[in-house]
Amino acid sequence: MKKKNISWILSVVLMITVWGCAEESNLQPEGKWELSSPSLIQMNNVVLDESTPNEQITFQWEAASSTAKYGVYYTVVVDSIDATDESNSILEVKAQDSGKSTNATLSVVDLNEALYLAGFKPGVEIPVKYTVVAKCLSKTSTDEQDITIVRYDDDNLYVSGDATEVGDNVSGAIKMKRLYNGSNEKLNQYEIHTALTANESFMIYNGRSTKAISYGLSEDGLLIKDGTPLSVDEEGIYRINIDFDAMTVSYFKIEQLGIIGDALTNGWNTDEILSYQGLGVWQSDISFVSAGGYIFRANGTWEGIIKSVSGTENTIALESFANDNSISIENFQIEEAGYYSVTLTLNADSYSINLEKAPDQRMYLMVNNTDTYELSMVGDGQFASTTYIALQTTDDLIVNTEEDGSGTSYSISELIGEGSGDKVSGSAGLMQSSSTFSVSLDQAYGFIIDINAGSLDWHYYNLKLFHWDNDADGGWDAKEEIEMTYSHPCTYSVTADLTTDFETKFFSPWDIQYGAGSSDDAAALSGTMINDSGALNFSNISSSGTYTVTIVVDEDFATATYNFEIQ
Repeated sequence: MKKKNISWILSVVLMITVWGCAEESNLQPEGKWELSSPSLIQMNNVVLDESTPNEQITFQWEAASSTAKYGVYYTVVVDSIDATDESNSILEVKAQDSGKSTNATLSVVDLNEALYLAGFKPGVEIPVKYTVVAKCLSKTSTDEQDITIVRYDDDNLYVSGDATEVGDNVSGAIKMKRLYNGSNEKLNQYEIHTALTANESFMIYNGRSTKAISYGLSEDGLLIKDGTPLSVDEEGIYRINIDFDAMTVSYFKIEQLGIIGDALTNGWNTDEILSYQGLGVWQSDISFVSAGGYIFRANGTWEGIIKSVSGTENTIALESFANDNSISIENFQIEEAGYYSVTLTLNADSYSINLEKAPDQRMYLMVNNTDTYELSMVGDGQFASTTYIALQTTDDLIVNTEEDGSGTSYSISELIGEGSGDKVSGSAGLMQSSSTFSVSLDQAYGFIIDINAGSLDWHYYNLKLFHWDNDADGGWDAKEEIEMTYSHPCTYSVTADLTTDFETKFFSPWDIQYGAGSSDDAAALSGTMINDSGALNFSNISSSGTYTVTIVVDEDFATATYNFEIQ
């Protein structure tokens, strides 16, 4: 039994010895085997095409080999011809098949971005070398070639640092918006709207990458690579503009961003303020009391105006930039009164507005139990007439939650008043009541009812005929302002002495400005006209004399008809 065990042990030892010898012969010492060099197949010079960003660029070579038959793995390294730091190349690409293939690919967009991050300009020949590195255990061999690459302009800039909304995190840096002119050509100008913390630093980067170039300020205040970090003295929301041709940076502090216009409760007199949500987005719930025009503006002034890009549904542009770059803009228009959530977006992804109307709720003004006028929701518990309602002193009025009068009724305990001025307005206390109320004079009224506040606000317009000689001393400033008389329904008239070659227009300054539209005849004695600040003056008085002038306005005051009749 012992002999058998000894024989078995000797057999096992012999097997281990034989296996160990075989393995030792395979794992030769480093100096006992060789690794040949791979051989690159020459590429043509490359012009990167922005229209095919996903097209693949292929590097190819003939394989290297190990005399000991070990596996070889490959990497392609692209770098500047004069590069000295091998650890910081432009890019590295592993060969296909997990590094074992004799080719490597990368997309046009990836190569373009890598060259941009390395600081190379677009549209010029960039001399680079590309090297295939073969690696086998601890041995390497290489082959390299030179080519030129022309990259396209798809450049981006980013903002990051302790002063910014994302902190000092370049991988999450905030992208700036690249600006375009009216011909849709890229400008080397960038813009961002963002909050900044006072006396903290930030930098401009050309990518969200640890390889990105950072830009700060030179002693002359210009942007340079690795310059002094930027900062602001006052905390706030800023528009930051970068001109990458002039290498300048400028700031515009936004104390408030508001919306103003004739579609709003206070017309062109007071801004409705939007709240900043972060990362270039503002939002607030806004009451639009009528159809009409409006704009956004900063700081309650006329220097930070934002308007709609003509021909687009919701694209916007800064007025000063649009005017400098041949971009056609116009006031925003809202078609239906209501209570809207207004979102203004000013970031790299979008310069746009979005309006979402609150779920429809209605109140109704009933006149003589026969005519019913819809009031649209324009705020929390607030409802406004969607048109001007021509009323007479003999009319009996009441407000109801249902169109047929079967709901809750509201009324006031006083006459709707009258007054002087261009836009006459007032307010009365509103209560639940089935009693009717009346107006104190015939006019076309607009109403806003606030159920929560218990108020009924009303207004109407007195119109004037303006008549002046542009060529005389004083010109517009020496104009005659002749008040017109209202008659039911929606009719204004006046008899006045008018002079040859004088200009004429109809105003209730400055909410209403009637003149000739583009399709109207400004020299005609009768016709149609529009309510628009850009409407043409009438130049229709060819013979001085006494004229009776009559205009009939439509229910929203957007258009009107007119007639001049010499007496």
